[in-house]
Amino acid sequence: MWHDTYLRAVLAPDYAYARAHLLPHLFDALSAHAWMLGAQGVPGADRALNLLRELRRQPFPPHDPSIEDVFFTLDRQLLLSDEGAAGALRTALSRNDLDMTIYRLSARSRLMRAAVRLITLRLTLLDLAGREAQTLIVAYTHHQPAQPTTLAHYLCGLENVLARDVERLFSALGRLNLCPMGAVALGGTSFPIDRELTSALLAFDRPVENTYDAVSTSDWQVEAAGAVTTAATTLSRAVHDLLFWASRGLITLADGLVQGSSVMPQKRNPVALEHARTKLSKAIGACSAVVLSAHNVPFGDINDPGPDMQPPLHTMWKEFGEAVELLTVTLLSPQINRAKWRVEAASGEAVVTELADALARSGHGGDNNGQAGGFRQAHAAVKALLARLHDTGRSLAEVTQDDLAALNLDLPEAALRAALDPATFVARRTTYGGPAPDTIRAHLKVARARLDLDSERHEAVTSAFAAARAALEGVPDEASAKASSSTA
Repeated sequence: MWHDTYLRAVLAPDYAYARAHLLPHLFDALSAHAWMLGAQGVPGADRALNLLRELRRQPFPPHDPSIEDVFFTLDRQLLLSDEGAAGALRTALSRNDLDMTIYRLSARSRLMRAAVRLITLRLTLLDLAGREAQTLIVAYTHHQPAQPTTLAHYLCGLENVLARDVERLFSALGRLNLCPMGAVALGGTSFPIDRELTSALLAFDRPVENTYDAVSTSDWQVEAAGAVTTAATTLSRAVHDLLFWASRGLITLADGLVQGSSVMPQKRNPVALEHARTKLSKAIGACSAVVLSAHNVPFGDINDPGPDMQPPLHTMWKEFGEAVELLTVTLLSPQINRAKWRVEAASGEAVVTELADALARSGHGGDNNGQAGGFRQAHAAVKALLARLHDTGRSLAEVTQDDLAALNLDLPEAALRAALDPATFVARRTTYGGPAPDTIRAHLKVARARLDLDSERHEAVTSAFAAARAALEGVPDEASAKASSSTA
């Protein structure tokens, strides 16, 4: 009998977690193993496969303190039903390769759910960007107003990063989706098994080529945590911007995403964004726990990167997924205060880069002797102009021809006013990737095409995983089709 402390601190919570989150993957892995053994002519393996299909449709037993884990609980159920089938299933099988297979099956499922959530968020960003291609905003650098741009330009930039995050997840899947089954304890087996068949039945890309590696490695888990950390870090920066805009009334969240105050009637607290921020922080914290669980562990030990790592992985996927969902609903239909944003863009000094550009183009960005000096001199001239305005307590919008003349500058009035117009600032920036409305509309077409390809890729992969499970469950027509394709 297990010690009470070990039972309470390890076995009971491990059983509860596996029963709640890993059972479908346990049945998948064992069913594929039984199918493969049957194909190899192992007596009783076919009966084991049929029993597994029956048992997976029944309620799984609660924890029995006398039984170590879910595998031995299922093993006892098989034994009570058919001793020969239970014995056949144990052929060339260890909990080492079985557990690592289960963890990879679970991880790929969660990874694909994370990917589709990011794909959905990207679609939401592009839809909103399409509506806000001419909505002027002021971009900030170093916490200071920098230049006018558009809300669409910002949203497209964020979607760009998330597209790379989805690609990171797909790339990580390529190294995750390898099959450990058949590695047994770590040295393989003397039975004539077919690891390629088992791998194909589970919709893995191929078996892990080295049996020691198959049960010992944790790089794929650390890599997945790294991909989540990267995406969560980017999204947390976006949340910072959204909260900043909301605090100034530039955007307002829908009613179901804000909370009021019991004391202050005017309050509309953007709590959905605050909770998204917290969840992203918790996801990153869980990622660190994943890395530390794999750190400083001998190659071959499997508790740290195995069962002990599953709860932080679960937290990582859960918190990250919920944060992405909160951001998605937040950006579906926010109220945008376009007029207030335009006032900010027009009343500040964010446009002065265009004034320097205009001076440089006109050849009047020269020194006090009238010598043209290109943008470098135009930059210095605008700094001097701003200093003059500040000294006299005037805004940039109040600049006059006399101010220019005092600095030996000459720019026609129409050109001066155009250079101070934030809409003109944006419209003139037509270079690849810039914020001009027509440039943004062209970018949106490219971004949507890329998103469509990612959606199709996701659908193809998840459909393959679903078909594999249907075959292992014995869904009519799926099983025979899978068997014939796997043994072809």
